Amino acid sequence: MKNPVFRRFIKRKVSVIGLVILGLFFFMAIFGPLFFPEGPLEQNLREIGQGPSLEHPCGTDYLGRDILTRIVYGARISMYISFSGVLSGCLIGIIMGVLAGYYGGWVDSVISRVIDVLLAFPGLLLAIVIVAILGNGTGNTIVAIAVFSIPSIARMVRGVVLTNKDAQYIGAAKVIGESSFKIICKHIVPNSVSQMIVNVTLNLGTAILTSSSLSFLGLGVQPPNPEWGAMLNKAKDVLRSNPWEAIFPGIAITLVVMSFSLVGDGLRDALDPKLKNTR
Repeated sequence: MKNPVFRRFIKRKVSVIGLVILGLFFFMAIFGPLFFPEGPLEQNLREIGQGPSLEHPCGTDYLGRDILTRIVYGARISMYISFSGVLSGCLIGIIMGVLAGYYGGWVDSVISRVIDVLLAFPGLLLAIVIVAILGNGTGNTIVAIAVFSIPSIARMVRGVVLTNKDAQYIGAAKVIGESSFKIICKHIVPNSVSQMIVNVTLNLGTAILTSSSLSFLGLGVQPPNPEWGAMLNKAKDVLRSNPWEAIFPGIAITLVVMSFSLVGDGLRDALDPKLKNTR
């Protein structure tokens, strides 16, 4: 018998389409170099600024580099930055949310004020400030994404902990002598997993958009690395003469961000307990 969560998810066709698109990009990120062994930095000065053709389906850029090859290799960079940043921020956010919700008191007050400060800044602005302080590059872009991913997951986990910490099964665990650490790991955190999955999925799309924005502004991944935002940054100078240099990386960013959003919405509907009896 099919898992009810899976059954509810596949009923949302647009989410399934988003999952398929993400699967294609993950395939590109992992196996793309096998199909494009020439690499994203190989230049051919005799083919500068060529439009889409059978030999170069997405055209070539201002240095004669194949744009499709650079998009494929760029998928690996974008996915690496997005997952590293969001998962790091998720881990820190879970710890902060659990401590704030479970212990309360001054611990909750301090952590909640930190979360409020982080939430006071728009995500992209916060990322720009962090990168401006730390400097540009892949590592600092990951740090920036991790920091702006913290508050949403921390607040969500705190809410779940506050809802569950006074439940009867938690009281029973305390009576039999289970430690706070064991109660948190065994009972409280598992109850947050479904909501964390949705939160992480939605944040992954935002992270890719943010990392691309930082690279477009010259603050993130630096050329000649084939990051999608950095490609757009160079393409803006030849937008009228060679529009394909901006169109195809832009399509890649749009598809991935949209797909993460669709999959996140589908997971939220499938995992929401309130919908179990209505689907």
